[in-house]
Parts: sequence; C-alpha cells; structure tokens
Amino acid sequence: MKASFKLFRIAGITIGIHYTWIFALIFFSWTLAMVYFPVSYPGWSTAAYWLTGIIAALLIFVSVLLHELAHSLVANARGIPVHSITLFLLGGASNLEEEPQKPAAEFAMAIVGPTTSLVIAVIFWGLSRLPGDATTPLAAILSYMAIINMYLGIFNLLPGFPLDGGRVLRSIIWGSTGNLARATDIAGMVGQIFGWIFIGLGLFLMISVSFVSGLWIAFIGWFLNSSADASRKEITLRERLSHVKVRELMKPDISTISPEATVGELVRDIFRKQQGRAVPVCRDGQLVGIATITDVKKISQDKWTVTPVSQIMTVEPLYTVSPEDNLHAALAMIAKNDINQVLIIDQGKCGGLLSRADIIRLIQMNRELGLK
Repeated sequence: MKASFKLFRIAGITIGIHYTWIFALIFFSWTLAMVYFPVSYPGWSTAAYWLTGIIAALLIFVSVLLHELAHSLVANARGIPVHSITLFLLGGASNLEEEPQKPAAEFAMAIVGPTTSLVIAVIFWGLSRLPGDATTPLAAILSYMAIINMYLGIFNLLPGFPLDGGRVLRSIIWGSTGNLARATDIAGMVGQIFGWIFIGLGLFLMISVSFVSGLWIAFIGWFLNSSADASRKEITLRERLSHVKVRELMKPDISTISPEATVGELVRDIFRKQQGRAVPVCRDGQLVGIATITDVKKISQDKWTVTPVSQIMTVEPLYTVSPEDNLHAALAMIAKNDINQVLIIDQGKCGGLLSRADIIRLIQMNRELGLK
C-alpha cells in the first residue's frame, strides 16, 4: 500500500502504517475520551479520560495488528510469502505476494484472523473479571478491549467478500465447485449486499441517533461495497487473461539491438523510429540484457555516439516469460516487480518484449468489442 511508513519487523514481516491511520487514531481517541468513557465511567478527570482514550485507541490497532499477523503467519506456513502488513483507516491489510492456489489454504488463512480476535476478546474479558475496582481506567480499558475484539471477530466473520468470512465462504464454494471465478462472484455479491445494508444503517443512524457514528458505518459499507465489486472485476479479468497466451500478443517483427551498437543508434533506430521505450539486447539470438529510455538517461547526450549499449543496459535482474505463458502470469510478474515490461524467451532465443501497455490495449479492445 503506497504512502505508508515502515515501523518495525515481526517474523520477517515489515509492519507499517498508512497516513490515514493517523486520522483513525485521532477519531478513536477523541470518541473514547469525549463520549464513550465519560458516559460509561463518570467522575474521572479530563486528563484521565484522554489518557485512557489514547491508550485504548492504540490497543485497538495492536489488536488489528495481531489479527493481521495471524493471517500472515498462516500464509507463510502455507508457502504464500507475506512481505508486509499495513495499518490504515479501516484496519489493516496483509500484503500477500500471491493469492492462495487452493481452497484449503484460503480457508485456513481467512478463519485464523477472526479466531485470533475472539481469543484476544476472551483474554481481555478474563483479565477484566479479576477482583478489583471495576471503575478504574485500567479496568475500563480491559473491558472495552474485550468488547472491541469481540466485535472485530464477529464483524470479520460476516460472509461477504473481502471480509474474512467472505473469504471463508469463497473457499467453501471454490472447494465444492472447483471454480474460483464463480466462488468470487457469489462471495462478492454477498459482500456488496452487506455493504448496502451498512450504508442504509449508517444513513438511518446519521438522521436518528448519531451523525458521526452513522457516517462511520456508512463509510464502512461503502468500502465493503466497492471492495467487493473491485474483487469480482479483478478475478473476472484474471480468468480472461489466464486463457490468453503471450504468443498471441507477440509481434512478428521482433526488434532487438546488439550490445556493440551505440546508444545513438539505439535512440535513432528504436526509440525515435519505432517509438519504443525498451528493447531486448541480444547477441547471436541470445538475450544478454535490456535497454530502456531510463538507461539512456544515465549518460549525457554528447556521449551517445561513442558509448556502446553494453555500458548502459540492464543485465540483471531480467524478468522473462515464454510464449506459452498466459497473460495473467505475465501481468502478475510486471505488477510484483513494479516494471513496465517483461522479456520473451522463445525456445532459448530472444522473442521480443511484452509490455504492460500491450496488455492494457488488449483489455480495452476487448471491452470495446464486447468480447469476453
């Protein structure tokens, strides 16, 4: 997730916060200090309310972090790398390097989050029941954390994608039908229904009870609705691209350049004439690197005619696909490595380039023609 700040690492997983987390922390701290604790525990000082509110707000996000960490640890155990967890306005997100390939893996990953939250709720509830004054700030925090973790666990068990319960539902349908796209479509529709319910409930509360609380619930509903719709479209696109081979987008006239050619020739013959932004660098049909406009910018223009391409080209890492790979795999490689194109290796020889723009043009053309 962009616009996030790294904090620390746990079990090899980078923990970060998105800038929207600051707004959520302020909102929860203010709500707890000015509304919840004063109503539930009258008689404290203003400082006590604010200190208790801030600590409770921070503990909410600690609970969310533990919830996401449970997802991530199970994912790692299932062979699905997780490089980071980001806390943001509406909770947290585990950033998986790839989606689960089997229903059982998704089920295990999904169910462990709500289970963790409910276990934490039981622990806080047990601590809150220890003998002592139940009206102290410490007792209030323990009691509130038991409630909030119970809500967090139950809310995430709702069977609407992309909530954990929705992923559980998807894994069950996926496992029974063997059709990931169909399972995502059903779980996504359920998620959108819950989203509209939350939006309606939020609007009702805004008018009749509390504007701020209603607005928050309506916002959660909007997030659920839009996320579910986006997930359905993403899986639909993934399925369509999975049935298209790289060779179907390969150009018959493959442009390559020799490492001995000058940068001036590269600019004149490739970038200006063909309006390309990258080209495979090959010697005797074997791939040795890739040259891009970014590489050209490394040297001044007066050196273009005397500098060989071999001095500016990128040698590693080189990301490659074969003509028999599907476009989804190619696009996933492009997205994962934040690059604009991948190289094509055809039977050990240079086969050209496949760019992000090539795939986008295919998607747009199919939409215009109404093709599936």
